[in-house]
Amino acid sequence: MDIILDKVKRLPNDAGIYIMKDADENVIYVGKAKNLKKRVSQYFLRPQQHIKVKNMVSSVRDFDYYVVNDEVEALALENTLIKKYQPFYNILLKDCKTYAYIKINLKEDFPRFEIARRLIKGHKYFGPFMAGVSARDVLSIIDYAFPLRKCKQNISINKRATKPCIFKEMKMCNAPCAKMISRDEYMTIVADAIKFLKGDTKRVEAILTEKMTIASNSENYEVAMQIRDRLAMLNKLKSKVITSLDSLVDYDVFNLVTSGDFSAMCVLNVRGGKLQGVQTFDILNYLEEKEAYTQFIMQYYSYNPLIVDEIIIPNVDTTEIELFLRDKSTKKIVITKPKIDSVKSKLLDIAEKNARIHLDKNLEQNIKHFNTSMGAVRQLKRDLNLTREPKRIECYDISHTHGTHTVASMSVLINGEKAPKMYRKFKIETVKFIDDFASMCEVLDRRMDKINSEDISFSSMPDLIIIDGGKGQLGVAVDVLNKHNYTNDLISLAKREEEVFKPNESVPYILARGSYSLRLVQLARDEAHRFAITFNRQLRSKGTFKGGLESIVGVGPAIRRALLNKFRTIENIKKATLEEIESTARISKATAKNIYNHFKNQ
Repeated sequence: MDIILDKVKRLPNDAGIYIMKDADENVIYVGKAKNLKKRVSQYFLRPQQHIKVKNMVSSVRDFDYYVVNDEVEALALENTLIKKYQPFYNILLKDCKTYAYIKINLKEDFPRFEIARRLIKGHKYFGPFMAGVSARDVLSIIDYAFPLRKCKQNISINKRATKPCIFKEMKMCNAPCAKMISRDEYMTIVADAIKFLKGDTKRVEAILTEKMTIASNSENYEVAMQIRDRLAMLNKLKSKVITSLDSLVDYDVFNLVTSGDFSAMCVLNVRGGKLQGVQTFDILNYLEEKEAYTQFIMQYYSYNPLIVDEIIIPNVDTTEIELFLRDKSTKKIVITKPKIDSVKSKLLDIAEKNARIHLDKNLEQNIKHFNTSMGAVRQLKRDLNLTREPKRIECYDISHTHGTHTVASMSVLINGEKAPKMYRKFKIETVKFIDDFASMCEVLDRRMDKINSEDISFSSMPDLIIIDGGKGQLGVAVDVLNKHNYTNDLISLAKREEEVFKPNESVPYILARGSYSLRLVQLARDEAHRFAITFNRQLRSKGTFKGGLESIVGVGPAIRRALLNKFRTIENIKKATLEEIESTARISKATAKNIYNHFKNQ
């Protein structure tokens, strides 16, 4: 602590970013400050702090900092670093969904409406759509109501006319590709469609009703029924109107409810005076309320377009939010803290109620999730007396088919949770016979050789390596890892009694049955085992091991084992005489002849 306090005293009074690290140099918190010295001093010199902040500070063993020009730069850099490091004590927007929006690029000569989930600068967005009406539903209403193009081809004023498609015959497109409509006329229709997306449904309802009547009178009942379904969806949109709101307003409403370590944030999306969406998010919240709102809103608008004119939140400090919005949007976004009993305060009440219901419903699940993830990581450190919290765990398993076709796998857990994108599989290349020890040596050698590679699966040093096996497997792993100067934790897990072995300790550890720490190592082991077996089967099903024993008529698992016990390798079986094969236990003369001929004819 003395070293930290000395470092705090030497901090500049400039704006910047500070990065808190634990004893293992893991980034656990990223923050910003208008005055670095003043802000960071508060963590270590202020006696009265919230329990959440105290918990974070107790884990800090060092910090880094960067000086920037102003608060806007600090805000942008903080956002970038939080995304990069995913620090445990920053707010975690765990289940952010990217909702579907409808977008249009008004810079095109003949723009079209389409579904979008990723944000592209320069496009205009409408949405999100949820609660019974999807973006695709709304787009289908536009398709039926307005004769705009549906195709993806590049159509411009300067291009030559082409033959119109079937949508022209169906009267669902005015065929700008065939020069059958001018750009001005086309953009007038686009403007009407945009009015609909902003909440004006009267014109669309009249158009669809007229088209349904025409289709019905022409006995085109299938089209009439399709239009009827679109009118039903339109009624769903109309039913969301909040009568006391102006029909032109677009709001996003944020309200947070917390029960300690766990929180829920509710976001209401009001579009054209209609309550169009209600989203609730689980949050691991280790921040003060002001910081929670700032970081949540920053993350939320990293995933969703900022298309509103006004944001409504409770009475919290909005200085940093205003800076973020000023940098994020070209138009002025109003932040409102509504008066009691106003229409906007009632929207906040709706958001609070939804957040509380969500939190109450999911609190037990969130506690269980924590216990089986980061809680289990901490418990495993205590139970096995590890040198650090094993936030990155790698487990290795060897798999073969009765001694042949040897493969290996690596499973990865991050903060106690599976990270399947980081799993890796290996074909054993240097071991030509049954030798799990030699196979494990090869895999660990190959893995450690890639420690600084660009492959995200190998670029980070594991905090804990788990070997599937007993003391023998652990011993060969120690020899290999010592060559690579690996100094973090290493254990092996023996299947039969679930005994955990550590290097240089003769007595195994027995983790309590049902404990979160045992479940954690079992999860890593089971994932590695599953992944290895799946890889082995995939290779065999693709014929990767053609020429082996599986394809020989009459050769089953028992005979394969007998052959490999006697000859040790496939190469030795290939070289064997017919008489040597016949003398193998359990093998008939007919089967021996099949084996001999199989390899003889290759």
